[in-house]
Amino acid sequence: MSMIGEYLRVTAAELDRAIQDPDWALDFAEEVQDAEEESGPAPTEARRFSTSKTWDMLGFLLTRADFPVDIIHGEEPFAEDEDWG
Repeated sequence: MSMIGEYLRVTAAELDRAIQDPDWALDFAEEVQDAEEESGPAPTEARRFSTSKTWDMLGFLLTRADFPVDIIHGEEPFAEDEDWG
C-alpha cells in the first residue's frame, strides 16, 4: 500500500465552501479528477496535480530548504474526521 499526493486548485469561494462542507469538497475533487482524466487539459489549465509517490521526498526537500509553508501536509487540518481514502 502506498499514498499518492494530489492537489486541487480552487477558487476562494470553492475553498470557503469546502471548509464548510467537506463532503462537498470530496465530491468536487472527484468530479474534477474524472473530468480531467477524460479531457487531458494542458498543465496550465489543469486544476488537479499529482505528485504520485514523491510527496514525502518533496516534503523532505522543502523542509531542508526552510520553505516557509508546509505545502505537503498543509498549514492546518482539513476534514480531520473524514476518510478520503
